[in-house]
Amino acid sequence: MKQSHYDVAIIGSGIAGTMLGAILAKQKLNVVIIDAGTHPRFAVGESMVPESAVLLKILARQYNIPELAWPGEIHALMENIGTSSAGIKLAFSFAWNGKNKAHNPQDVVSTPVLSPEAHLFRQDIDAYYLALAARLGADIRQQTRIQSIEETGDGMLLDLGKEQIKVKYVVDAAGFRSPVADKFGLREGAREMQSRTRSLFTHMTGVKLYEDVIASTDVTGSPTPLSQSTLHHMFEGGWLWIIPFNNHPYSTNTLCSVGLQFDIDKHGPAGDPEEEFTRFLDEHPSVARHFESAARVREWTVAPRLNYTSRESVGERYCLLGHAVGFVDPLFSRGLVNTFESILRVAPKIVHAVRQDDWSKERFASYQHYSLEVVKVNDRLVANSFTAFDSFPLWNAWFRIWISGSYIGVLRLRKILSDYQQHGDDERLEKEFESATYPGHLSIESPFYEAIFDKACETMEAYRAGNLPEKEVIATLHALFADNREHFPIDFSDFTNRYLSRATEEFADSLFYWAHNAPGGIGHLFDRGDKPVRFDFLDPYRYGDRQQLNQHADAMLQQARHQ
Repeated sequence: MKQSHYDVAIIGSGIAGTMLGAILAKQKLNVVIIDAGTHPRFAVGESMVPESAVLLKILARQYNIPELAWPGEIHALMENIGTSSAGIKLAFSFAWNGKNKAHNPQDVVSTPVLSPEAHLFRQDIDAYYLALAARLGADIRQQTRIQSIEETGDGMLLDLGKEQIKVKYVVDAAGFRSPVADKFGLREGAREMQSRTRSLFTHMTGVKLYEDVIASTDVTGSPTPLSQSTLHHMFEGGWLWIIPFNNHPYSTNTLCSVGLQFDIDKHGPAGDPEEEFTRFLDEHPSVARHFESAARVREWTVAPRLNYTSRESVGERYCLLGHAVGFVDPLFSRGLVNTFESILRVAPKIVHAVRQDDWSKERFASYQHYSLEVVKVNDRLVANSFTAFDSFPLWNAWFRIWISGSYIGVLRLRKILSDYQQHGDDERLEKEFESATYPGHLSIESPFYEAIFDKACETMEAYRAGNLPEKEVIATLHALFADNREHFPIDFSDFTNRYLSRATEEFADSLFYWAHNAPGGIGHLFDRGDKPVRFDFLDPYRYGDRQQLNQHADAMLQQARHQ
């Protein structure tokens, strides 16, 4: 039987495995990427967020691979990958729906982003990264199933049937069906998850836009069309995502990603997906308008339980990466953020291990701590978010816990990027992440936010247990924001403000100046000097007059404050 030798074998040719493969190949490591399937194929994790774009820029600069950053910049993505590869994302939006009731357009919250982001058509993006890894020197084995994995003392032996591969190290990026997790029983004895959700999802064509079938921006007061956002329709015990790829003038893709999530304890186990989706639409008439002329182009994918984690993510000659470590319901689209940061943290460790021939488990201990902690934190965040779906006032109070931490976290990442662009020191960059006070947490560095997060979660958990009434929960959350105003970049205690940001220089400058003066002894971790970053707010991907939308949103906010 043929036997091949490599430094590193990566199991899984999704976005995590191929990005890491491209980086290691660029560093002159001998790398093979193995996958039982082939491209193109469907993948969950289609919405970029501000943190993910910053992390891609860091990786692209660190390893001198500019192509890594293109999916984080929609104009570069359109020019270099294709006009079918992405939709536009200008906000994160949440619309609450009562059962058997028409949706109230005032039951919407949204967080417009400063610069355009992408809804990634993953079958194109993942195939693009696979080709990048191959071009940089990684060997590719698609439609190749691993028969067995054996430890050899100085590495691992992978039996592929017609070929054996001897490697020094294995990175498993194969997701839930991780061969390494199965081999070493890494799911056994893992921490019990708080989230208990299930999902069914597909791609459709003919999905109608929110503004066309439910309410215009004149009615919602949104500074951005909800149809140009990652749209979440929430209901008690669940939510529906609508992620369009056809929502900007340059798109050549007619498809829309649609996924329906349920709390298992409230809605029971999975049934027939077509029947469940039809029943959901019957019970939520406003949401049903999106799908009056829609047609599926894929079979439903059914995940009877979304949530899992691992006891460990690192061994003497292996590590788990991305969704092989664990997965939480994708409510806040943090999967790509966690994947990119995991690559940023583990790639230099693998490179150093190959060059020094030191594969001790201790070398990867900080990566294991991060990879398990990020699943734990997201699990608690999502579990309490499902509780907050009980009513719109409760959600309007709770979702600010997520977005406030995200604002602080992205400001910290922008500081790291800014510093790295100036000093270019890879060792210093690694230490910035290694020394993070709260690795895997939303804020990364703020003890004030993390204390508030814990208090907010305890309050929501008491409500779920029946020990606190809803009004007291909302009052407690409001007090957390009001009493700690100086520790947040914007005023999250103004619950009448349902659209928390604006795509304006003034708003961008306000975030920059908070970072410049961050209180509590952590200012040096956020301060980028005294020159604000300039954003292009006149991009060609949006519909409507930007300034007019902002002015209308401001007028409606003032009206709401005086009611």
